[in-house]
Amino acid sequence: MKKEIWRHSWLESIHKLTSFKLQNNIIVNMGNGVSYWPFDILVNNYIDKVLLGFDYQYYTDEMNFLSPEEYEIIKDWHNELEDYILLIGDESDETVILRDRILISFLQNGKLAKQKLLAVLPESEKQYLK
Repeated sequence: MKKEIWRHSWLESIHKLTSFKLQNNIIVNMGNGVSYWPFDILVNNYIDKVLLGFDYQYYTDEMNFLSPEEYEIIKDWHNELEDYILLIGDESDETVILRDRILISFLQNGKLAKQKLLAVLPESEKQYLK
């Protein structure tokens, strides 16, 4: 796997997973019977097709695809995503409420992580987070 291709997919996934506008479109369109980028599909794509089941440490230490600084910026956001994943599939009232809270926090923290990443990314990669 080429580093540039992986980073492109990684940054685009982060953008999609942290976009308030995109998540709002999901809610609006699902009400019309149309499903547009459901959040759970975005999560699965990110875990399965971008991270390939590995954690960020692998992409920092083994592959050298992420700098230690990028890893530090994104690790808390990623941990929140893992908390959300643990709740997928449980449709009890308490879990749905908790999932919503985690999702809101996840989106807010993702926005902050994106801003921090934009400050350290090369100019050629910034477009993938916008």
